[in-house]
Amino acid sequence: MMHGSVLKHRPFLLLVSLFLLMIHPAVPASADLTEENGDLFLSCRADNDCVLTPTPIGEEQVSGQTFANLVQPETLTFEFEMDPSQYHIALLPENLREFQLDFKHQTESGSLFRPALEVRLILGQNVNEWSFDASTLPEPASENYALYYESLNLDEGRVLWEGDPVRLLFSVTLDRPGTWSLNMRGASFLKIDIPWSIDAALADMDEPSSTTQPVETVFEDIHRGALVGEDHDCWAFEVETHEVLRLMVEWELVPIEIEQPHSVPDLITAAGRLSPAPDVVVDDDGESLKITYRWRALPTGDYTLCMHGSPQKIQSYSWTGVFGYEGLGPTDPSGFSSASYYPQGAALAGDVDRAEALNSHGAGLLLVSTVMLILFLVVAMRPTTAYGVRFGLFVPGVLMLLVGGILHPLWAMADEVQHQDEITLETLIEMRLQQLWDVSAEGVPEQTLYTHTGATWGMLEGERLKMKLDIEEAIPLDDGRWQLLVPELESLRLDQAIFGQVAKGETQQSQEGMLESQTVRFILLAGRSLLLDLLILEAMLVVEDKPESSVIHIDTEMLAAPATGSFAAPAWSTRPASVSTDDWVRLQGSLFPERISISLCDCDLDLLDVMFLPSDGFDLGDIPPSSWGVKSASGLLPYGGALMLGGLALGLAATWMEVQRKSKAEQLALEFATQNTNQWN
Repeated sequence: MMHGSVLKHRPFLLLVSLFLLMIHPAVPASADLTEENGDLFLSCRADNDCVLTPTPIGEEQVSGQTFANLVQPETLTFEFEMDPSQYHIALLPENLREFQLDFKHQTESGSLFRPALEVRLILGQNVNEWSFDASTLPEPASENYALYYESLNLDEGRVLWEGDPVRLLFSVTLDRPGTWSLNMRGASFLKIDIPWSIDAALADMDEPSSTTQPVETVFEDIHRGALVGEDHDCWAFEVETHEVLRLMVEWELVPIEIEQPHSVPDLITAAGRLSPAPDVVVDDDGESLKITYRWRALPTGDYTLCMHGSPQKIQSYSWTGVFGYEGLGPTDPSGFSSASYYPQGAALAGDVDRAEALNSHGAGLLLVSTVMLILFLVVAMRPTTAYGVRFGLFVPGVLMLLVGGILHPLWAMADEVQHQDEITLETLIEMRLQQLWDVSAEGVPEQTLYTHTGATWGMLEGERLKMKLDIEEAIPLDDGRWQLLVPELESLRLDQAIFGQVAKGETQQSQEGMLESQTVRFILLAGRSLLLDLLILEAMLVVEDKPESSVIHIDTEMLAAPATGSFAAPAWSTRPASVSTDDWVRLQGSLFPERISISLCDCDLDLLDVMFLPSDGFDLGDIPPSSWGVKSASGLLPYGGALMLGGLALGLAATWMEVQRKSKAEQLALEFATQNTNQWN
């Protein structure tokens, strides 16, 4: 019955299908770049009306004749502008995933040639350009002009705002007569992976009001909204009898470039006076930002709460309030630990109980070798007739002792000294914190903040990391390698280091008891970045052989790499030059923690908690196999100690043989002298 019904209505269905196909190109589609849609197709609705659309529409092919030659080439220029224009706010990726352009040029003889092509892609204020050379010989089958995972120029900012242009222009230079054609309808396209986007109008649809017309509400209800640009979102409510009033605001995660400053909301009385500064707790878990404000014993009555935005910023939020009484609440300093230590061991791939101690090249063996060398030289001053012993054993032994027992340890001790251009772990941490402090200041370009925050150990692309580490123990791994333990990490307090940088920055407080916005941003960035930097350093301190010395030198150049973590707080965006991109990405995926939560309490005391949940997928196979510039301080020779012992053994053997030979000669002479005396008597 169903089959017969379908056949009966087939003419009608065909007619409807044809009608839909005819009207499809006329239906305006959402062409703007979003997380859900980053594909743009080259489409020409008519002559001189070419656009970028989310679906292939319009003409299947645009073609023409050319009479160009080598003397008088012809240049064809095409422009495709996204239509409709951008109305979402989107974060641009670092790479263009794919570009395909199906343009063919067939000469009068029937041969296919690939002409020179210049491509320009405009994304907001950023301009990207690529070039393709012309083919000199005919091609059996003309291939598309293609790009895969090409880096995008984002010097003018990573954010694509509402109304920003998205335009593709390309010029083709023809130097042979023939027929050209541009194929569309899905044959030519752009693919861009947008990591984040937001519909500003939709996010701000529940915007309360303004400072002059606050919305009446109940303080303990859940409120949702968004600060778009210089918005002023205000609510009016009644404050009931309480001991502690808590305002809890949760901000959705957005890119650093468009994040609102999160200044303290204004809590204004009915008389128009601003309430005292509250205690503040900031909790950043990498998924959202939670800020709790606490006021004590405010007078009851009508109040107005206002939140203020900044230009070129947008961020959604939700808030609720609680009337409570004194107790151990979320903003009480007692809820914080007294110290926040780095969680040493989270990136270890071996058993700590199997660790073996490492020692530096001490002066003991050098002293012994020197004394023995002097003794041997004294022995060598005595005349001998046993030239086989002297040159066969004694001289080689002295030379081996000199090289292995004196020159080798001297070389090793010199290599254990910190080089002039090297830094220590303490210096690296100080430099990293100073870097984060500088880029977290107001007015720093967002791209600069993003680049420096995500750089591994604070090292940008092209910079060189040269560092000296003192290692006390090494753990043998199952694959024969050794993982090094840094003793400084065991007692490293993240809170002391971070607040030390805050004090060093001489931050001026805007209100009594309140931290500056720069300070809050810095503390949250520093807590996360410093922990991740030390985590990947601990994971990568792996060497092929057991170190000869407890002193380790690191020397590596840093290259750009895909960042991990969130788009608001990127991490590990640079890598050592000798580590491949694939190995680095695999290490990132397995090592990145399940959860990092940074809590800041601006209460009676400034306190910091760093909550850390390590990844359960990290193992030995995730550590890059190649050496990346980590090496132990070494002596002149690989086996200097064995050489010294061998030389000492030969020298002692030769000396003993010489003493025995001399003793026998003296005894023989004594016996001969005795016999002669008896004869005379």
